[in-house]
Amino acid sequence: MPSSEQRTPGLAIASVICGPLGIFTAGLSGIAAVITGHMALSAIKRSGGRLKGTGLAITGLVTGYLTILILPIAILAGLTAPVFLKQRQRADLTETIQNARQLHIAFIAFDGEYGSFPSDELARELPEFSGLTGPRVLEQLEVSGMVDDLDRLLAAKAAPGSKWYYFPRMSSSGKPEPRLLMGPMIGDRYATLRIDGSVKAEPPTSLSPSDLTGSVEIPVPQRSR
Repeated sequence: MPSSEQRTPGLAIASVICGPLGIFTAGLSGIAAVITGHMALSAIKRSGGRLKGTGLAITGLVTGYLTILILPIAILAGLTAPVFLKQRQRADLTETIQNARQLHIAFIAFDGEYGSFPSDELARELPEFSGLTGPRVLEQLEVSGMVDDLDRLLAAKAAPGSKWYYFPRMSSSGKPEPRLLMGPMIGDRYATLRIDGSVKAEPPTSLSPSDLTGSVEIPVPQRSR
């Protein structure tokens, strides 16, 4: 006859303790939880009712298997996440570069029509550009019909508050080297459009604070990331 005093085997207690610890031991404690859990269930079954702790053993088994199966996946995801992020940033930067090239086509067409790139001076001279100065100066491209959707071309998957930098008072007849438009920082690069139409992804080290002198800051229209 089974004894009225049932005891809990140490294996069941060890299993329920080792299971959650697998999170902190890269699954090693989870393996111990599974082994001790199965041993505890076998001992309880053979005891003829003298041992209890089935619930503890099952809990240890479940948490042990979870840490063994899920934790490696989580670790692998953590290791690969930076790679995917870098690939995403590279794709976002490529898209910004393509948009800058489309803007250059609009700049050239605008220059051919008005004799210069968009500027505050043109806004004061021509009624159709009235008020399109400062951060709104590039809207002259849209009003003139050189682009259909300026916000689409200026939109970028950059940090909130990011800006484009536009260097006015230039035309296509100037030297080809100077910057015409500089995009927001995406990852560790920003796109720079020069007067000759070349666009390069440049690191921050290639830019000094003095390089932004005379530029106009244009907020990046935000879109879903």
